[in-house]
Amino acid sequence: MTNLCLTLDYELFGSGRGNVFQHIIEPTERLLTICSEHNVKLSIFFEVVEYWKIKEYYENGVSMGYQCNPADAMKEQIIRAYQQGHDIQLHVHPQWIDAKYTNDKWILNLDYWRLPQLPMQANESISMGLNDLIRNGKRCLEEWLQVINPDYKCNIIRAGGYNVDPSQNLIKVLKDNDFVADSSVYYGGIMNSELSKYDYSELSQEIPYWYSSSFSLFKEDRNESGILELPVFADNIRRIHKYDWIRIKSALKNKTNAVEKFKNNSLKKSKWEMLGFILDKEAVTWDFCLFSTFKMKRYLKKVNKIQLKSSFPFHPFVLVGHPKDFYYSDALNYIIQYNRKQKGRFLTVSETVEKIKSAAVNRPAVCKEELIIDKINQ
Repeated sequence: MTNLCLTLDYELFGSGRGNVFQHIIEPTERLLTICSEHNVKLSIFFEVVEYWKIKEYYENGVSMGYQCNPADAMKEQIIRAYQQGHDIQLHVHPQWIDAKYTNDKWILNLDYWRLPQLPMQANESISMGLNDLIRNGKRCLEEWLQVINPDYKCNIIRAGGYNVDPSQNLIKVLKDNDFVADSSVYYGGIMNSELSKYDYSELSQEIPYWYSSSFSLFKEDRNESGILELPVFADNIRRIHKYDWIRIKSALKNKTNAVEKFKNNSLKKSKWEMLGFILDKEAVTWDFCLFSTFKMKRYLKKVNKIQLKSSFPFHPFVLVGHPKDFYYSDALNYIIQYNRKQKGRFLTVSETVEKIKSAAVNRPAVCKEELIIDKINQ
């Protein structure tokens, strides 16, 4: 039985580009309709800082080109999604904290692109510190959803852009605010750009989750006293295979943002370096909004092999998606139908955390070093 967790990052583009209705509300509505037809639940990571800024400007008379209140539309959709049984948890991009809307576009604070860069408290360079950000984000969602269900808890987080390194301060703040889990890392992920910096290359696909140490979300604490880490599944593939027709067609739909990303990737690279970059391998996250059916089958084959060898009594796999990328539903429909035929389950992140806790007594004593030894012996 394969346990899949469909997680959705509910947000505009990282640069601030995009239209709330075109890139969030409408594609999320299509996703919710598909999930309703198949009785599948999503885990929606709601980007709360972006919402605060959009709400602030609209209520202060800056329409940003919208005919109706985009913040109200976001809140209404999230509340309705929760009423339908979907899980709602926290997503934060700190570059939005002091964002300004001017000359018909958002100007973000790129000095604070990464969550670990935030000071613990506000200072002269930023109006909100890490403590207030996490506490206020949690409060926002709980005020909305505890009206519907008094037992609802916002206690799981995903950092913007997978940036959680170094995470010692973040772990402390999460524990202080009763968070139990994080889903901000992915297998094999490496990034060293001007904005994003992390190295998750040592993570093993065979380990579906772990309790973090007190200083790092991707280092394991065998005493199981830390924040539970639920990594997004990813596999190493050549970039030339990453850009199949679905991804290219989606990029053409979001042409301005795609061109911007291409310029960032090709910056300071010669033609030969760019060719090498395209032919090189990259850890690509399992994306149910951007994958073709062919690529979905490839990843399913990979996780089925891992599942068969797994010694974990409960072995979940976390997928990721973004409404702004969701134009083609073939791959999502395929994985839903396939997993159902195989008697697999779709779980929310909250359900996944509860399953892990219930399986903890029977969890095998597996560590990264043991897995490395096993591979050598094979």
